[in-house]
Amino acid sequence: MFCTKCGSEMPDGTDFCTNCGARMGAASPAAAPAEPAPMPAAGMPPVQKKSHKRAVIVGVCVVGVLVAGGAALALTGVLGPLGQGSSSQVTVLGSDEGSAEHKDKGSAKEKPTADEDEADEPEQTGSSVKVDLNDQATYAAANLFLSNFTEEHFDLDWYQAGAFDSTDGLSDDEKYKLVKFIWCHFIDNAPYRIEKGDYDNGNSQRIATDAVNRELNRLTGLTLSDADMTYDRTPEGQVIPDSAEAHGGYLYLKQEYGQGNYNPPCAIVTGATDLGDNIYELTYEVYSAGGMLLPSDIPESTYGLSKDQFIAAIQADASRGRTETCTVRVAQGDGAPTFTLLKMGVYD
Repeated sequence: MFCTKCGSEMPDGTDFCTNCGARMGAASPAAAPAEPAPMPAAGMPPVQKKSHKRAVIVGVCVVGVLVAGGAALALTGVLGPLGQGSSSQVTVLGSDEGSAEHKDKGSAKEKPTADEDEADEPEQTGSSVKVDLNDQATYAAANLFLSNFTEEHFDLDWYQAGAFDSTDGLSDDEKYKLVKFIWCHFIDNAPYRIEKGDYDNGNSQRIATDAVNRELNRLTGLTLSDADMTYDRTPEGQVIPDSAEAHGGYLYLKQEYGQGNYNPPCAIVTGATDLGDNIYELTYEVYSAGGMLLPSDIPESTYGLSKDQFIAAIQADASRGRTETCTVRVAQGDGAPTFTLLKMGVYD
């Protein structure tokens, strides 16, 4: 039998057409009662629901693309690299704060220009080695160092001579005074270094030139050649010759110096001005020890005492001190800076 509506062939006895759903044997399609929409085949979603899900999926993909695109833009710097400006703050893409215009404004505001960098960054000044006189070890080391020179009124001698300035080379007069100073320095601090005898050319004392240069270098950063150590400054008519000559590894002096310097001066540093490049100008006061003290009688711990205690320890008359200045180069030592003398006395 055939369906009167769609013409499909159906088995005999079929009540409804399996193709269009019409009742078999109906007179005509127009006479057929209204029927619900045909059911879809099993496993096939309705057309409308299928379209709705497709729209949802497409929407999710679009959002994903937008989000991924925004992240890519942020990483490539279009919206500003991470860690720059205000990018450490969380913003919402699409909001005013997250807009490219806002990012640009934030970067311009928070990232200083080259001129601002120079203005804000403090200029590196001063020395890498600091002279802090509030530090006990530094204060004591500075006092002891300068007392090595004032023990022979070396600083006052330089003041009277005009100047000692090794930064522009040494004059013959400065070389002469350095030899005189270092000789007396050994007499006061290491007399065993000085050998006495009847040497050639009427010399009566000598000391190894390498010992002279080691100590001179420690105190001033300088060394002298044999020619630099040789001089003859004996004034006309003076009985005791003031001359020296260096040869064969020894420095010889004709003049007989006494043993030890009584009432040795001692220095108390009162100020340190940083001139840069690890060079400082030191201001200090000098006091002469009382009684019959030798430099070796004053323990090194004394040089770390305060001014009043220092003066009392060396039995000095506080009213007889004087103020001097000198320029030194400093280096970092073991626990305290080390010093070398550059200038002393009055200089330009």
